[in-house]
Amino acid sequence: MRLGVLLCSAVLWVAGGVALASETFEGITLEVELDPGTSRLEGRFEVDPGQLDPASLRRFRLDPGIAVDAVTLGGQAVEFYRSGDGWLELARDPAADAGPLAIRYGARLPLPAEARPGSGYLGPDGGYLPPGADWYPRRPDAEPHAVRIELKSLGGHLGVTSGSRVAEERRGDEYQATFEHPAGRALAVATGPWESAEQRVGEVEVRTLFPAGLEQRFGETYREQAAKYLQRFNDEIGPYPLATFTIAASPQPVGLAFSGFTLLGERVIPLPFIPYTSLGHEVLHAWWGTGVYVDYSGGNWSEGLTTYMADYQFKRERGEGREERGQWLRDYAALPAGEDRAHGSFRGGNSGAARIAGYHRGAMLWRMLEDRIGREVFLTGARALYDEWRFVEADWDAVIGAFDDVTDEDLRPFFAQWVERAGAPELELTELHRGARGDGWRVQGRLQQRDEQAPWELYVPLELETENGRETHWVELNEVEKGISLETSSRPLAIAIDPDWRMFRHLAADESPAILRQGALDPEARVVALDDAEASEVAPWLGRVPGSADDAEGTRIVLGSHSSVAVWLERRDLPNDPAVLANAGEMGPGARAWAVPDTRLIVVSGADADARREAAAALRHRSHYSYLLPGAKGAWQTGLWAQPGIWQELADDE
Repeated sequence: MRLGVLLCSAVLWVAGGVALASETFEGITLEVELDPGTSRLEGRFEVDPGQLDPASLRRFRLDPGIAVDAVTLGGQAVEFYRSGDGWLELARDPAADAGPLAIRYGARLPLPAEARPGSGYLGPDGGYLPPGADWYPRRPDAEPHAVRIELKSLGGHLGVTSGSRVAEERRGDEYQATFEHPAGRALAVATGPWESAEQRVGEVEVRTLFPAGLEQRFGETYREQAAKYLQRFNDEIGPYPLATFTIAASPQPVGLAFSGFTLLGERVIPLPFIPYTSLGHEVLHAWWGTGVYVDYSGGNWSEGLTTYMADYQFKRERGEGREERGQWLRDYAALPAGEDRAHGSFRGGNSGAARIAGYHRGAMLWRMLEDRIGREVFLTGARALYDEWRFVEADWDAVIGAFDDVTDEDLRPFFAQWVERAGAPELELTELHRGARGDGWRVQGRLQQRDEQAPWELYVPLELETENGRETHWVELNEVEKGISLETSSRPLAIAIDPDWRMFRHLAADESPAILRQGALDPEARVVALDDAEASEVAPWLGRVPGSADDAEGTRIVLGSHSSVAVWLERRDLPNDPAVLANAGEMGPGARAWAVPDTRLIVVSGADADARREAAAALRHRSHYSYLLPGAKGAWQTGLWAQPGIWQELADDE
């Protein structure tokens, strides 16, 4: 059926003075009707060929599962062809003066519980049309472009889509809204049985679309925090590019950012830390990712930069920056060598090796750059990037150029190394000694890196512990080894390479405890099942059922009762009591998980399968620790195995 005009003259304009729908709109118009009761999508694409290059209106991407009802030009039917791989092609280029080109289409979408990962869905619990899923006639090579989306949602559901919401109306169980985007790309739509609430921050309207229970408990917190983030990033980078920002709930456990809105899972929203951490990350994507678009052909730079300017900065301001950096490096140390990836190879993914390459390695790149050029110059580069590339696809060359242009040094070798190269430097200090020199002291030695074939070009922080406190001395190292000579006015006591983890590097053995994450990062990990244990018990942690093994070679997850696991370890002369290793207090009888020091063995033990599954589920958010032990009162005890550390005491010259 034809989807009619969605907005009548009796529209209710959005309160607060946000941008109104323009009288004349030059761009593409999409009319979208979603019926959750029948899971039906009905759509209409319309554009005036005289406003665009007619040749760009010959071929469109459209999911093969979506039926095309009609294609017309100036009201007259146009011949078209469909391909099995998702192309809609007109028989000829539309003439510029022939009148509007219109494409009517429709489909029945799967219910949320039946949808494949990354695909669209629609039902009584909500609807979602993902970006890049070809749910509307797309011209990928011509995006971004101006677009108006006229959204109609039935069954009492509200909706949100890419761009600024400029008008809306509710009539009974029908909701109608208009959104406009000056340069839309890979558009998205979400609908649901939501309540709507708004507040303003400057010229921007912030809205939540949550189910009634979530709105009552969490809506105000999310709006207030989103407003703070919008103001913060507006001040740091530049003005938020749209008139509205929406946080919407999803029946699926997601955290996704789109142009003008973010989608958070209904089970994610109640988590107490989300408004103060993950929400800020999604808001910042309004600048990096949906404000400045990513040219994925050269890698995804936005996740690392967003992690650094949001998640990391929040922790830094709470005094937790050092521990966050240490966690990133411990995760990297737990990564099997075959899974190591360059940051520039990252396109997407939020788990395992992909997360380390894209988020952790990327954030450390920006941390190292800030150490090199300073905080103010770093922010100047961020503002330049946003100002020049807003609503345009930027590749790594564009990103590097923005920061390179605001400094007096050539930053391209720095970026080339940390973007294109896998692996990490491994450093050590040798031949150390100290001596009095006039009114002060001198520390001398040799700084070496292990990679003799291709030494890294590094800016290394050497920390001195003196009688009057700590001092940081920066040393440039672009060869295998280099003599160092550090001057200080106070008597130096000890020295360490990067004890605060400001470089992306291999951790030394004395600062790198075994952690549980190594079991999740290794795709070749196998389960050693004792007694009646089964490999499926760790699926709540790994998201898969690993294969089984009888040996202790490689990464192994040992499953069984406390007693059977203890016997298995004892036979191999390995420690078998995590409470002793952790110097833990009184433990409860429940399941436990721990990484056996100096091995690639993970132990999950408990009285029965249910107890072990409970521990495995708890590991989803606690794998960055060495152990997970049951407390006497039921709460989990977590921590890292104690390590000697990397400080080296200094001796006087002989």
